[in-house]
Amino acid sequence: MLVTHYFTIGNVSVSSSWIALIVAFVVAYSAVRVRYGKKYAEALSDAFFYLIIVWKLSIVITDVSSVIRSPLSLIYFDGGVVGFYLGLAFVAGKVLWDSKKERLTVEGVQALFTGAVAVQAVFQVMMVLLNEGQLVVQVVTVVAFALFALFYWIKGDGSLPFVWLFMAVHAFVAAWQPAGLVGTSFITTVLIGIIVMVVDRRNRCE
Repeated sequence: MLVTHYFTIGNVSVSSSWIALIVAFVVAYSAVRVRYGKKYAEALSDAFFYLIIVWKLSIVITDVSSVIRSPLSLIYFDGGVVGFYLGLAFVAGKVLWDSKKERLTVEGVQALFTGAVAVQAVFQVMMVLLNEGQLVVQVVTVVAFALFALFYWIKGDGSLPFVWLFMAVHAFVAAWQPAGLVGTSFITTVLIGIIVMVVDRRNRCE
Protein backbone atom coordinates (compact mmCIF):
# COMPACT_ATOMS: atom_id res chain seq x y z
CA MET A 1 0.00 0.00 0.00
CA LEU A 2 1.15 3.53 -0.78
CA VAL A 3 1.80 6.16 1.89
CA THR A 4 -0.83 8.89 1.51
CA HIS A 5 -0.88 10.32 5.04
CA TYR A 6 1.62 11.78 7.49
CA PHE A 7 0.88 12.41 11.14
CA THR A 8 2.23 15.17 13.35
CA ILE A 9 3.59 14.04 16.71
CA GLY A 10 4.85 17.09 18.58
CA ASN A 11 7.00 18.96 16.08
CA VAL A 12 7.79 15.88 14.01
CA SER A 13 5.92 14.69 10.92
CA VAL A 14 5.74 10.89 10.94
CA SER A 15 4.96 8.72 7.92
CA SER A 16 2.03 6.33 8.26
CA SER A 17 4.45 3.53 7.32
CA TRP A 18 6.51 4.15 10.47
CA ILE A 19 3.40 4.03 12.66
CA ALA A 20 2.29 0.83 10.93
CA LEU A 21 5.76 -0.67 11.40
CA ILE A 22 5.89 0.14 15.11
CA VAL A 23 2.43 -1.32 15.75
CA ALA A 24 3.37 -4.39 13.69
CA PHE A 25 6.52 -4.98 15.72
CA VAL A 26 4.73 -4.62 19.07
CA VAL A 27 2.12 -7.18 17.98
CA ALA A 28 4.79 -9.53 16.57
CA TYR A 29 6.93 -9.29 19.71
CA SER A 30 3.91 -10.06 21.88
CA ALA A 31 2.86 -12.99 19.68
CA VAL A 32 6.33 -14.57 19.71
CA ARG A 33 6.66 -14.07 23.46
CA VAL A 34 3.30 -15.76 24.08
CA ARG A 35 4.03 -18.73 21.82
CA TYR A 36 7.81 -19.20 22.15
CA GLY A 37 8.85 -17.33 25.27
CA LYS A 38 10.98 -14.32 26.22
CA LYS A 39 14.23 -15.67 24.72
CA TYR A 40 12.93 -15.80 21.16
CA ALA A 41 10.93 -12.60 21.53
CA GLU A 42 14.18 -10.85 22.39
CA ALA A 43 15.87 -12.47 19.37
CA LEU A 44 13.12 -10.98 17.19
CA SER A 45 13.61 -7.64 18.92
CA ASP A 46 17.35 -7.79 18.18
CA ALA A 47 16.70 -8.57 14.50
CA PHE A 48 14.33 -5.62 14.25
CA PHE A 49 16.85 -3.36 16.00
CA TYR A 50 19.66 -4.33 13.61
CA LEU A 51 17.38 -3.77 10.62
CA ILE A 52 16.41 -0.27 11.74
CA ILE A 53 19.95 0.76 12.75
CA VAL A 54 21.50 -0.35 9.46
CA TRP A 55 18.61 1.21 7.54
CA LYS A 56 19.05 4.55 9.34
CA LEU A 57 22.85 4.67 9.17
CA SER A 58 22.97 3.52 5.56
CA ILE A 59 22.33 7.12 4.51
CA VAL A 60 26.09 7.48 4.96
CA ILE A 61 26.39 5.21 1.92
CA THR A 62 23.37 6.30 -0.10
CA ASP A 63 23.64 10.07 0.43
CA VAL A 64 27.00 10.88 1.99
CA SER A 65 26.98 14.46 0.66
CA SER A 66 23.86 15.29 2.69
CA VAL A 67 25.41 13.83 5.84
CA ILE A 68 28.57 15.91 5.33
CA ARG A 69 26.52 19.08 4.82
CA SER A 70 24.18 18.32 7.72
CA PRO A 71 25.21 15.60 10.20
CA LEU A 72 21.76 15.84 11.83
CA SER A 73 20.33 14.24 8.70
CA LEU A 74 21.33 10.94 10.34
CA ILE A 75 18.51 11.52 12.80
CA TYR A 76 15.79 12.62 10.42
CA PHE A 77 16.51 10.55 7.30
CA ASP A 78 17.39 6.99 6.35
CA GLY A 79 18.96 5.11 3.47
CA GLY A 80 15.68 4.65 1.61
CA VAL A 81 14.91 1.40 -0.20
CA VAL A 82 18.59 0.61 -0.74
CA GLY A 83 19.27 1.12 2.94
CA PHE A 84 16.34 -1.09 3.89
CA TYR A 85 17.69 -3.92 1.75
CA LEU A 86 21.12 -3.45 3.32
CA GLY A 87 19.50 -3.79 6.74
CA LEU A 88 17.60 -6.86 5.62
CA ALA A 89 20.80 -8.35 4.19
CA PHE A 90 22.58 -7.75 7.50
CA VAL A 91 19.81 -9.50 9.46
CA ALA A 92 19.77 -12.36 6.95
CA GLY A 93 23.52 -12.75 7.27
CA LYS A 94 23.29 -12.81 11.06
CA VAL A 95 20.53 -15.43 11.00
CA LEU A 96 22.55 -17.63 8.62
CA TRP A 97 25.70 -17.15 10.69
CA ASP A 98 23.92 -18.00 13.95
CA SER A 99 22.45 -21.07 12.29
CA LYS A 100 25.87 -22.17 11.05
CA LYS A 101 27.34 -21.74 14.53
CA GLU A 102 24.35 -23.65 15.99
CA ARG A 103 23.30 -20.63 18.05
CA LEU A 104 19.90 -20.67 16.35
CA THR A 105 17.74 -23.75 16.89
CA VAL A 106 14.94 -25.02 14.66
CA GLU A 107 12.47 -23.59 17.15
CA GLY A 108 14.31 -20.28 16.98
CA VAL A 109 13.91 -20.14 13.22
CA GLN A 110 10.22 -20.95 13.59
CA ALA A 111 9.87 -18.17 16.16
CA LEU A 112 11.54 -15.63 13.87
CA PHE A 113 9.36 -16.69 10.96
CA THR A 114 6.26 -16.38 13.14
CA GLY A 115 7.40 -12.87 14.01
CA ALA A 116 7.93 -12.07 10.33
CA VAL A 117 4.41 -13.29 9.49
CA ALA A 118 2.96 -11.16 12.28
CA VAL A 119 4.95 -8.06 11.27
CA GLN A 120 3.95 -8.36 7.62
CA ALA A 121 0.27 -9.10 8.30
CA VAL A 122 -0.19 -6.31 10.86
CA PHE A 123 1.85 -3.86 8.78
CA GLN A 124 -0.31 -4.49 5.71
CA VAL A 125 -3.56 -4.10 7.65
CA MET A 126 -2.34 -0.93 9.39
CA MET A 127 -1.27 0.59 6.06
CA VAL A 128 -4.81 0.06 4.79
CA LEU A 129 -6.28 1.68 7.89
CA LEU A 130 -3.90 4.67 7.85
CA ASN A 131 -3.88 5.47 4.14
CA GLU A 132 -6.22 5.97 1.23
CA GLY A 133 -6.53 3.57 -1.67
CA GLN A 134 -8.90 1.67 -3.92
CA LEU A 135 -11.55 -0.10 -1.90
CA VAL A 136 -11.15 -3.46 -3.64
CA VAL A 137 -7.37 -3.41 -3.01
CA GLN A 138 -7.90 -2.52 0.63
CA VAL A 139 -10.45 -5.31 1.12
CA VAL A 140 -8.26 -7.92 -0.60
CA THR A 141 -5.25 -6.87 1.50
CA VAL A 142 -7.05 -6.94 4.86
CA VAL A 143 -9.01 -10.14 4.25
CA ALA A 144 -6.08 -12.12 2.81
CA PHE A 145 -3.55 -11.18 5.47
CA ALA A 146 -6.00 -11.38 8.37
CA LEU A 147 -7.19 -14.85 7.35
CA PHE A 148 -3.66 -16.12 6.80
CA ALA A 149 -2.44 -14.70 10.12
CA LEU A 150 -5.36 -16.35 11.94
CA PHE A 151 -4.80 -19.66 10.13
CA TYR A 152 -1.07 -19.55 10.83
CA TRP A 153 -1.61 -18.75 14.52
CA ILE A 154 -3.89 -21.78 14.87
CA LYS A 155 -2.13 -24.28 12.62
CA GLY A 156 1.26 -22.82 11.66
CA ASP A 157 4.57 -24.29 12.80
CA GLY A 158 7.10 -22.51 10.61
CA SER A 159 7.53 -25.53 8.34
CA LEU A 160 8.22 -25.07 4.63
CA PRO A 161 4.61 -25.59 3.46
CA PHE A 162 3.61 -22.56 5.54
CA VAL A 163 6.55 -20.59 4.18
CA TRP A 164 5.41 -21.30 0.62
CA LEU A 165 1.81 -20.47 1.54
CA PHE A 166 2.88 -17.19 3.10
CA MET A 167 4.69 -16.17 -0.07
CA ALA A 168 1.76 -17.28 -2.23
CA VAL A 169 -0.73 -15.24 -0.19
CA HIS A 170 1.48 -12.17 -0.38
CA ALA A 171 2.02 -12.66 -4.12
CA PHE A 172 -1.76 -12.74 -4.59
CA VAL A 173 -2.21 -9.54 -2.59
CA ALA A 174 0.78 -7.81 -4.19
CA ALA A 175 -0.72 -8.44 -7.63
CA TRP A 176 -3.59 -6.13 -6.61
CA GLN A 177 -1.45 -3.43 -5.02
CA PRO A 178 0.10 -0.44 -6.85
CA ALA A 179 3.72 -1.59 -6.48
CA GLY A 180 2.85 -5.10 -7.65
CA LEU A 181 5.32 -7.97 -7.38
CA VAL A 182 8.31 -5.60 -7.36
CA GLY A 183 7.20 -3.78 -4.22
CA THR A 184 9.59 -3.69 -1.26
CA SER A 185 7.09 -5.41 1.01
CA PHE A 186 6.62 -8.44 -1.26
CA ILE A 187 10.35 -8.73 -2.02
CA THR A 188 10.95 -8.71 1.75
CA THR A 189 8.56 -11.64 2.16
CA VAL A 190 10.33 -13.57 -0.60
CA LEU A 191 13.75 -12.92 0.96
CA ILE A 192 12.47 -14.05 4.37
CA GLY A 193 11.11 -17.21 2.76
CA ILE A 194 14.46 -17.91 1.07
CA ILE A 195 16.34 -17.44 4.34
CA VAL A 196 14.05 -19.90 6.15
CA MET A 197 14.46 -22.42 3.33
CA VAL A 198 18.26 -22.14 3.40
CA VAL A 199 18.37 -22.61 7.17
CA ASP A 200 15.92 -25.51 6.96
CA ARG A 201 18.03 -27.21 4.27
CA ARG A 202 21.17 -26.71 6.34
CA ASN A 203 19.49 -28.23 9.42
CA ARG A 204 18.35 -31.24 7.42
CA CYS A 205 21.83 -31.85 6.05
CA GLU A 206 23.43 -31.86 9.48
